[in-house]
Amino acid sequence: MRYSRLRRAKTRRRYSSIILLGLVLFLGFYVASAGAAGNFISRIIAPLIASFSNEAEPNDKGDISPPPATDLTLPDNRKNDNSERVTDQIDISPISLYAIQLAAFNDEKNAQAAAGELQSKGGAGYIYNDRYLRLLAMGFLSEDDAQKVRQQLKDEGIESQIYSITCPGANMEITASADKVDSIKSAFSLWTDKVKSLEGIIRDLDTSSITIDDARNGIGEIISGFTPVLEELKTYSATEESNHILTGLQELYQYSIESLNAVMDESITNRVAISSKIKYTYIDMIHQYKQYMERITKE
Repeated sequence: MRYSRLRRAKTRRRYSSIILLGLVLFLGFYVASAGAAGNFISRIIAPLIASFSNEAEPNDKGDISPPPATDLTLPDNRKNDNSERVTDQIDISPISLYAIQLAAFNDEKNAQAAAGELQSKGGAGYIYNDRYLRLLAMGFLSEDDAQKVRQQLKDEGIESQIYSITCPGANMEITASADKVDSIKSAFSLWTDKVKSLEGIIRDLDTSSITIDDARNGIGEIISGFTPVLEELKTYSATEESNHILTGLQELYQYSIESLNAVMDESITNRVAISSKIKYTYIDMIHQYKQYMERITKE
């Protein structure tokens, strides 16, 4: 099996934040779809009061240029595989999650305290460590959706920023038996499709379109879709021990299943609390995917 011509898609990230000094925040995420395009509107549902010191004020911008083309070769176990080999292209598109950032901190204690308060009101309370400790409330795959939420918050007197978590894409040429090519291509597309469905679960849960049990069933379906793929990747990794692409993909699936199972294991009957857990997991899984894609495009 051989992968080649792996190149990282060009990404751009913008850094932004706000200062929370004696500011009364009213936060709770209540998202609703508005038409087939999946537009969202934020509505304030609960108060959150916080006052912190040593907050950061990041206002820098950074560019990431694509690295030179990299050749990656995997062991060719033809002696154990008599199947006809084919060569195919795998095009992995970049993914960007546009997160609502409410604050950025230098002090971890302050960041954790703010995250806990935010989680109690239904927000993700996810701390994204990128030179600053960024407090994220929710993420959207559409920048327009995120901007609408930000504007709604602004109308309510709450300042926020859009922080983009961008996962690089890649173009890979893979040579292997036809069944392995199809399986690996499917593994990449299935992961992104299933994780994207979490945003729909969050939206429907927050708008009371579904019950908590419905949300759990939706997460269970994602886990059921991931499990056979993980088992298949394990069999491939057993014969391709030096391949960091397959190993990393297997680890991504393992981490995702464990994260979703952790949500399922919570004995939570409160809609706000379970919504917070799913929002947190959603952002965290995108973050893990970003780290995986960055590793395979750099090595």
